[in-house]
Amino acid sequence: MKKIFFFAAAALMSTAMFADLQVADFENINLAPEQELKFANDTTGFFESGSFSLQETVSYSGSSVAGAVISSHSDTVFGGLQDANKSIAGGAYEGQNYVVFYVNAWGDPDKITLKEAAVVPGMFVCNNVYAYNSMTKGDAYAGEPFTKDDYLSLIVYAKLNGVGVNARVFVDLAEGTNIMDKWTWVDLSSLGEIDELYFEMSGSRTGQYGLNTPSYFCIDNLGAEAPKEAVVNTKAEVKATKMMRNGQVVIVRGNKAFNILGAEL
Repeated sequence: MKKIFFFAAAALMSTAMFADLQVADFENINLAPEQELKFANDTTGFFESGSFSLQETVSYSGSSVAGAVISSHSDTVFGGLQDANKSIAGGAYEGQNYVVFYVNAWGDPDKITLKEAAVVPGMFVCNNVYAYNSMTKGDAYAGEPFTKDDYLSLIVYAKLNGVGVNARVFVDLAEGTNIMDKWTWVDLSSLGEIDELYFEMSGSRTGQYGLNTPSYFCIDNLGAEAPKEAVVNTKAEVKATKMMRNGQVVIVRGNKAFNILGAEL
């Protein structure tokens, strides 16, 4: 993909350190090659990896799966819904296992929970084969292949102690005909200190009942910092927040604080 933009409305950065987090690489989950793992029918459960718990909800006697499915598939063949749990990059970012996340627009959103509140540096994201096939070849639900006017966005938001943080991160899974086909690092640090992560998706192919493009994406190395070789084209919209600290008015912008005269504290 030629360019990927990330937009973030910044939250107050805490003193939590990235080093406190253990990266979720999902390699601790016992899964044979070229398989996928999900819970039993009519069940809600969590997959544990690193400092994170990823929720999955299986309903309708197994015909509907929302949230996280652990996958070790390394091929990119798509022949139907049975191939939904594959990354278009051909396997994981590193190792064998990764997550395919399905965003269910109906009912309560599936979430990712942190064992302790922290600032999450980022994660790797990629399209899955189902969504990629729909965007590049078209299908009966979404229509013709994407044109220059189409888009598909992943929206990441978060909570701390049950309260939504004043920030969101937008990831372009597709911008026109530039459709993400490689693992791409996404900066989540602007969400600030959080203990829950949630996802929404939006796109140009939306109908009466919501998004027609398959609302799937893939995750790996959740909690990872940016690799040295990462090339990411980013934009940031950082909002200032006024607050009281030790009896003084402080202006917070991103992860920096200033007094009312504009001097950095």
